Formats: sequence, C-alpha cells, structure tokens
Amino acid sequence: MGKLHFRFGVVNSNLTATALMFRHTYTQKKMNALVFKPAIDTKHGKDGVVEEMGISSPCIDFKIDDNLISLFEKEKELQKIHVVIVVESQFCTKAQIEQLREISEEVSVYAYGLMTNFKTELFEGSKRLLEISDSIQEIKSDCFCGKKATMNGRFIDNVMEIEGSEIVIGDEEKYRAMCYSCFKKEQRKARVYNKILKYLKIFENKTTAGTWFIPKRMQVNKIDPYVIYDEEVTAFINEFKGFEIKNPEQLIVVSDNLEDLKKIKMLDQSFDYVMTLISYVLELEKHKAGLLKALIEDGSLFRWLKQIKRAIDHEE
Repeated sequence: MGKLHFRFGVVNSNLTATALMFRHTYTQKKMNALVFKPAIDTKHGKDGVVEEMGISSPCIDFKIDDNLISLFEKEKELQKIHVVIVVESQFCTKAQIEQLREISEEVSVYAYGLMTNFKTELFEGSKRLLEISDSIQEIKSDCFCGKKATMNGRFIDNVMEIEGSEIVIGDEEKYRAMCYSCFKKEQRKARVYNKILKYLKIFENKTTAGTWFIPKRMQVNKIDPYVIYDEEVTAFINEFKGFEIKNPEQLIVVSDNLEDLKKIKMLDQSFDYVMTLISYVLELEKHKAGLLKALIEDGSLFRWLKQIKRAIDHEE
C-alpha cells in the first residue's frame, strides 16, 4: 500500500525539475516511475515528454476528462509501476485527484503543483489534494526582496493582473513568486494604475478645475470662500482620498505653501512618494481651499500622475 503525497510551491520554485529529479532516483534503482502531465501544460513539454532545466522524462499527457485510474491500469499491462509522479497537479480536476487517491492504495503517488492562482485562490486540484493527501510538503522559494515567497503574482507590462483567466500557459515570465507584503504592494499599484491612465488624459490639458464660491458674509457665522470642483475633479478626489499609505516611514515632509509644492521635482520619485504627496494635498485642501485647483490648472498634478505611471512602468 502506498500514500498520496502533495508537494507544493510557488511559481519558479522548480517544482517540475524537482519532480523529474525525484523520478531519476527511482530509475537509478532500476524501478519504474510513471509520470503524468496535464495536456493543458505545454511549457514543460508535449507529445509524451516532460522537461525542465535540461532534465526530461517520458510521460502520459492526460486531458481534463481522462480517468487516471484507467491510464494507470493500461500502463500496468506494459510494465510494473513502482511510483506515480504527477507534475502541474493543480490542473487536475477534483475527480482526478480522487482517482490518484485510489491509485495510491496500490503504489505511492507524488503530486507536484502550485497551491493557489494569481488571485490567491486555491486551484481545484490543489484544494482536493490538501483535503485528502497523506503527506503535504512545501518546496520553498524566496521573494525578490529576500523574504519567503508564498504568493503567485501575474504581470502584464510590469503591472500586476488582478482579474482575468485563472490559467495562462506559455508565459512563465509573466509570473513572479512573491511574499505577502510585496504582493499586496503590487496589488495596490495595479488598482491605482488604470485610474492614473484615466486622469492623465483628463488633466493633460485641463485649464479649469472648478469655480470659487464666495458666500455672503454673515454677522454671526463667517464662512470662508471655497471651490466647487467639477465632476471630473470631484471623481478624482473621491477615488484617491482613500489611498492607504502602507509605509509611514516614507511620509514626506514638505511645505504646505503652493509655490513650494509646484517646485517639487518629480524625476525618479517613487510610487509611494508621489501617492503620499497627492494624499497630503487632498488633506491640505480641507484647510487651504483652492490648493488642488491651482495644482491642477498649472499642470503640477499632471506631472505627478505621469511620474507614478513612469515609476510603475520602469520598475523591475
């Protein structure tokens, strides 16, 4: 009697290479290891061969509606099977994982795969493996910041995807293994990125942001003049006023003087710096009416938004 083992990791943690090296230990002992690979996975080989990092192995490609028990029994007629290895097991269906559970009653089964997708949600196959495996082992990897990687980020043009199809095959360079902190930071950038593009178009040639409202002086209650912003600027205020600063140590200390704000150089300023600057101005607007109006109409805010886009686009 064997066992069902689930060995998981994040993207770029060499899961397939590890699985093939594990198979090699069996072949050295003159034992037969049967390798299964989902047909949907083409980046690690096709047509009955799986390969990674110069290591290759014959395999059985299976489709989403294939019965793995039937494939296993068919292979048993040709040779004695000592162990079953499954790569990219996250692409298995729930039923196929349960079939592997049945196979493990006869020989040990080692399933290698990702636990979660780029939305941090469990894959169907991985979820069932977590529920019914005899053994669960993590193959660890590091985030680019040096911390342990636990999340799978997917990027297009350096901007994290937060929506889209769960499975995208053949674009491994789009994926990054990340720690939770870096993942959340990139997620925040992604959520603001499309807003930045929208307001760059709006503010590029905007000469009027709103109109001054100067109330009649009351003998008892004095009401100071304030700006009634147009719909576009009001929408901007509502979308950016709730931006949460995650790195308080990076909070800038700048003057609240309009001319000083206009003189701030944007060259090479970070995403966090500029977003903090915008948050700072929106807070000042509550006490210094017209500050935002002036920064929009003289083009300063457009330059700030342009730098945010540049900072995201150019980050590695």
